[in-house]
Amino acid sequence: MKLTDLNSAQDIGANCLLVEIGSFHILIDAGMHPKRFGLEALPHLDGLPPLDKVILTHCHLDHLGALPVVLRKQPNVEVLCSPASALIARRILRNSVSVMMRQREETGVSEYPLFTYSELDRVQGVLREMPLLKPRVFRATDGSEISITLHPAGHVAGAVGCLIEHKHRRIFFTGDVLFHDQETVPAAQFPEGPVDTLIVETTHGATPPLDGVTRAGEAARMVATVNETVARGGSVLIPAFAFGRMQEMLVMLNNARRNGTLTPCPIYCSGLGLDLADYFDMMSRKKGFVNFRRSVLQELKVMPLNQRFVPPGQDLSEKGIYLLSSGMLVENTPAWRVAANLLDHAHNTLCFVGYCDPDTPGGRLLSRKRGESFAFKGLDYVARIKAHIEKFHFSGHASRDELIDFARRCDPRAIVLTHGDPPAREWVEEELAMELPSAKVTNPVPGKTYLI
Repeated sequence: MKLTDLNSAQDIGANCLLVEIGSFHILIDAGMHPKRFGLEALPHLDGLPPLDKVILTHCHLDHLGALPVVLRKQPNVEVLCSPASALIARRILRNSVSVMMRQREETGVSEYPLFTYSELDRVQGVLREMPLLKPRVFRATDGSEISITLHPAGHVAGAVGCLIEHKHRRIFFTGDVLFHDQETVPAAQFPEGPVDTLIVETTHGATPPLDGVTRAGEAARMVATVNETVARGGSVLIPAFAFGRMQEMLVMLNNARRNGTLTPCPIYCSGLGLDLADYFDMMSRKKGFVNFRRSVLQELKVMPLNQRFVPPGQDLSEKGIYLLSSGMLVENTPAWRVAANLLDHAHNTLCFVGYCDPDTPGGRLLSRKRGESFAFKGLDYVARIKAHIEKFHFSGHASRDELIDFARRCDPRAIVLTHGDPPAREWVEEELAMELPSAKVTNPVPGKTYLI
């Protein structure tokens, strides 16, 4: 197998792997870098050979966002994905166009949008649903064959790992993986037994697991935090990623409401995540390894957010839980705007339930202490941090120990590292050298082709 990482750097960015297996040229994902702008956010797609297939592991933009650009170059290539991903991909990309158009106005990036609404018809036309856990054989024009099996990866709705078999050789791509159940998505169901080559994510390679921290324990702690806030007359802001985390938080709150552990209070939602609840409901009805029903919105009596925002610094008169996009408090989102109302008041709480990049408003807020100032630049307002700030651990990625354990069980002859910053890759590489000394570990330099 030949492999080329088309990402622009060894990081979590524009995930895109070109693999040549026999006579097949396959692209694994086509993502957009979340920390770069314009054309620099794209993978290196110049000189891309004619593709036989594209395999989409899931619909986060760092894996999906550049797909319309690939299809502009090769409009007829089939894109293999899970049924859930086929259902939601176009909606995620449509939101991306809207964001890029807004960013063009705000930042002056002339290349935006990198693709248009009209190009999304092409995407929908080439998506090919594959039932999970069922191998499918593909034949090339020269008569050679490969077998492809998509395995549930747990990470987010529709996420898959991919097993490719060619001439008795087994190659497995983990994609982004979680080995524990979430409220809306069950744990990964990866193949058992040895593989010849393992391509593995390394997201948490530099992050030691937190002793004693469990998803259930964090859920109970979050409910207790909400109850304490409500008791002192405050409101709770839960900034959440629209795709996956918001739906999980809705189920988590509903479970607590059902079992009587959540203090009754109004719940407000807004943003893309609320729209995606309908898609999650459809995924669940299609038995696509998703557990979500839109009825949780009725059970919780979720109300829409009043978009007539009060001036920053003025506390909200409508007390309750505000479950809003976006997870990192990106500027000009509902969560960012409501944070400007809650942060100055000691009875309120902000609950972060996902990763926040240090360069985002959410990341900067998490680095500050109570009493320090925090600037909302777009509002020309500086708050004094008086509200409580809490961080909860609901990661969608496997721990580094779980990744090493899975690699050990696969007993591969070759391992390729992906989806991790340099310190994360370094830790995984060093650990694998000790645990699997006979395996050849490759940390690919972007743009360089490797014979694996």
